[in-house]
Amino acid sequence: MPTIFVFLLDLLLTALAVEAAGWIVRLGFHPDATLGLQGTTVAASAAMFTAALGCYLTGLHAPSLLLQRKQIVARVGLVSVGAGLATLVVAYFVWYQPIGRTGLVLIGGLTFVVLTSWRLLYARFIAKGPRIPILVLGRGPVERRFAGRLNAVAHTRYEIRGFVEGGELATELPPESSAVVLGEPIPDGPEPPVLGALEDVIEICQREQIAHAVIVGVSGLSEAQVRAMSRLQAHGIRVRTAAIMWMNVALQVPIDMVDARWVLNTFEQLDRPVVLAAKRLLDLFVAGVGLLLFAAMFPALWLIQRIDSPGPFFYSQDRVGVAGQVFRVHKIRTMRVAEREEQRWASQADDRTTAFSRLLRRSRIDEFPQFWNVVRGEMSLVGPRPEQPKIVEELERKIPYFGYRHLVKPGITGWAQIHQGYAASVDESAVKLSFDLYYVGRLSILMDLDIMLRTAFVMVARIGSR
Repeated sequence: MPTIFVFLLDLLLTALAVEAAGWIVRLGFHPDATLGLQGTTVAASAAMFTAALGCYLTGLHAPSLLLQRKQIVARVGLVSVGAGLATLVVAYFVWYQPIGRTGLVLIGGLTFVVLTSWRLLYARFIAKGPRIPILVLGRGPVERRFAGRLNAVAHTRYEIRGFVEGGELATELPPESSAVVLGEPIPDGPEPPVLGALEDVIEICQREQIAHAVIVGVSGLSEAQVRAMSRLQAHGIRVRTAAIMWMNVALQVPIDMVDARWVLNTFEQLDRPVVLAAKRLLDLFVAGVGLLLFAAMFPALWLIQRIDSPGPFFYSQDRVGVAGQVFRVHKIRTMRVAEREEQRWASQADDRTTAFSRLLRRSRIDEFPQFWNVVRGEMSLVGPRPEQPKIVEELERKIPYFGYRHLVKPGITGWAQIHQGYAASVDESAVKLSFDLYYVGRLSILMDLDIMLRTAFVMVARIGSR
């Protein structure tokens, strides 16, 4: 379901909750109350937009969260409390529109009911409703991996119904790369059957009532494969690439589906001077504000750190940036001073940190000096997190296409950060790469703004801090 549609639906349902709260108050408590969009318009609007924006920031629009009932209830509860507090603040301290405790409780309670109910009902439809059958053109190892993973995703209505032989992907990743194809172990389960041969694909689709077909490989397609795809399209059967389908379902780029087409499309996406210039202006503006805030906090931070862990205030380290160039990243030191600098994975329970240091990491205050790297043009606000050179060398040996993340500037936050957090192993780095490649292939100002807004919730929830 598109994010904008979910946002508007949350807005509409919260408006109905506010109106219902006003009707209940007038019916059972205060007949002359003006609670509602016509009476207390400003306060009611505050509740509506706070609830809709809160659902967005807490990730309630994400399809992967639909089937997690406890998460839905907990996050909608948080959003409902926020909507009630926003109504209280606006009503009594900004735009004087007395509402009363009963009205506030009803607004929060009814908002919780409507926002939770539609999500649980839609989740039930996704889990129990009809599936959209998909036919895979080919039955090679990559096609079978794709089918297994897509059928294992519970939050999508797509279902791989079967394969046709003759459309296999011509090239394969080396065997040692199979564990990091899509970031997770390949699920066990029954494999879809072979429904026939490529030359009979139209008859197969008509017999099985299939209106969607997927091609995994788009590099080196044979004439027979191209002809079959053309026939499918001419008969009203939609043909899509597996990479695009998986990107829409999981918001990742499958590593074994990165091919020449993806690379060329990414080059076109990055060759937009206006977008890159706007991104740079946004970087400079936010980094300037961040450096001013850091300057205001500096005296207190310096004093506390001197007491907590004597040593230099700043910490600098080599990182790999755009085009593989090495630069020095700057942070507030959050570890004890060591005799020599070592490059190793970060961890949540790092024995080199102190209590104050862990607080700085969880709040991300330790990363404020990186705004200077943004001003210098070495980093961006949004992009793949920069890694240490030795770790990059290791990952490039073990993970295919890892260097593609260096097509853009590294960032303070990024698409992988809000979904995966920090990586502490090769396998976790492979998962992060699939998110990074998604960002690189779909870079835009709107996506940057989306990531920056959602980073606020990630920080509050303490996700990904190491």
